[in-house]
Amino acid sequence: MTVLGRLPSPPAPSDKVKTMPAELVAELVVVDSLESEIRRLVLENAVKYEGKPSAKSVMSALLGSRADLRSRAKEVKDITERVVAEVSGLTLVQQQEQLASIGPEGAIVKPVAEVQRPDQVLPDLPNLGKWPKVVMRLAPFPSGPLHIGNARMVVLNDYYVKRYNGELLLVIDDTIGSTDKQIEPDAYDLIPEGLAYLGVNYHRTIFKSDRLDIFYRYSVDLIKRGQAYVCTCDAEVWRTENKVKGKACPCRSISAEENLDRWQKMLDGAYAQGKAALRMKTGMDQPDPAMRDHVIMRISETPHPRVGTKFRVWPLLEFSWGVDDHELGVTHIIRGKDLVKEGKIEQHVWRVYGWKEPELLYYGRMKIEDARLSKSKSRKEVKDGVFSGWDDPRTWSLQSLAKRGIHPDAIRKVMLELGLSLADTSVSVKAIYSENRKLRDADAPRLFFVQDPVWLHMDGFPARVKAAEAPVHPDFPERGVRHIPISRVAGRVVVGIQRTDYDRLNEGQLFRLKDFANVTIQKGEEPSATFHSQNVEQALKVKAPIMQWVPKKGVSKVFLTMIDGTVIEGLAEPETTKMVDGSFVQFERYGFVRFFEVSPIVKAAFAHK
Repeated sequence: MTVLGRLPSPPAPSDKVKTMPAELVAELVVVDSLESEIRRLVLENAVKYEGKPSAKSVMSALLGSRADLRSRAKEVKDITERVVAEVSGLTLVQQQEQLASIGPEGAIVKPVAEVQRPDQVLPDLPNLGKWPKVVMRLAPFPSGPLHIGNARMVVLNDYYVKRYNGELLLVIDDTIGSTDKQIEPDAYDLIPEGLAYLGVNYHRTIFKSDRLDIFYRYSVDLIKRGQAYVCTCDAEVWRTENKVKGKACPCRSISAEENLDRWQKMLDGAYAQGKAALRMKTGMDQPDPAMRDHVIMRISETPHPRVGTKFRVWPLLEFSWGVDDHELGVTHIIRGKDLVKEGKIEQHVWRVYGWKEPELLYYGRMKIEDARLSKSKSRKEVKDGVFSGWDDPRTWSLQSLAKRGIHPDAIRKVMLELGLSLADTSVSVKAIYSENRKLRDADAPRLFFVQDPVWLHMDGFPARVKAAEAPVHPDFPERGVRHIPISRVAGRVVVGIQRTDYDRLNEGQLFRLKDFANVTIQKGEEPSATFHSQNVEQALKVKAPIMQWVPKKGVSKVFLTMIDGTVIEGLAEPETTKMVDGSFVQFERYGFVRFFEVSPIVKAAFAHK
């Protein structure tokens, strides 16, 4: 079975095409490729179903997995119907021969825009020749697990290291944060767990909290060089009178000896938190006030999860990176453009010492639509029990996405497509869902699930009807069928259908219980129905609604966690008992879900439609 995705390679252009404008050639390739893809799908469908292709089945499969074609549905329909008519006029042998001539069965196809490999789209890293090897780093602050918003930074760094066979460092940036940005002890385990989910291979783990002595050594050296001073001015006064006005404070001109004495007092506890800070002489004449004599070391009495109260003076992010990117041999730094100021502080440190400067690469801000991202808020909700844990879907953590069955390659593909563009962008989670559907649909077995059942007692069923047979997957008949035993109570067949489906039916209306039978509804005090027929063609002829259902007996109660954190209860068909933890399935007409617990009760997480 062809997995939808990549278009077949277009034929070599004819001489006529070679003389056409590039834009027109591109359009011709797209049209020809679309028809080629449809022809392949129609032939596969025909071969599977004994020479009788279904235009509806082909269109459903194509438009269901190719969101980019839905705006061209009429064009797709016209081509499909024409190709189906042509293929229907062939014998089964001729259909098989044509399919074989197109290419080997099971070839993977992708849209034209995706034919290029990521390294054909993403630019080379700059100045590779001046480094013996590429060394890059991931620098998460451990306030919680990595979430979907961090994925771009992670994926891009991992991609380039793998592309150049370089070294990737995981540097846990666990310096003391602000009151609003605190270290979450669980993050020390959650961060590597999220990286493992994304398939990121890092070579070393480094903790900033183990490197305080290094930052202290450089602080003393900068004081001795006259490049840093201990400022004891009131922070608010310094901001309004010095930073904003570009006027140096009195502390800037004191001697190195006095600064060293003040520095020791910072370490010894003579200064309280907030009463002294080490400033680097980045320049009071800087055009950007944020760059003027920036604080690089400050006092914090907050206990640290790893080192307790051993240290009371901590580096700010940009200074620690100015030192560590050199000390650790980092060659290329990829980060969001919101950290441009931090990059300039780093550059100032490098230039003071005359070090070879790593390459700084920035990308634009990325907004994830339909997702609220706040580690500090999520941390509070997890601590307060509002969220079930860090894998609660509302955290949008990588753990929550893994729990829902989002394939890591779906995330990687979307993030790589964004690349290193400096343009700010919004990304819909629907783009990730679309990629996940392409990756997982073919492997996801189908099951019936009814959230709020209305039980129908049905008359007229032949005694021979003991069970329904539904395909494990409609596109792969070779995978077999699910046997759904029919429940009878007092001689009447009893099934449950979704209440919303029941409410839409009119009295006496014909509808189909999917993969089972056609029945007519009787709405009364006790909802009931009467057997009409079993042939699906009779339902299709009158465009009868088709509904999923569950038998009265043998069903499994399922607790399904939705994306907004609510948990709904429903019933799933007996085949659910054959699932194992981690199974990714489609509840027909409901959506894709992942089972994360199947015994003693069934618990699942909703992935997407």
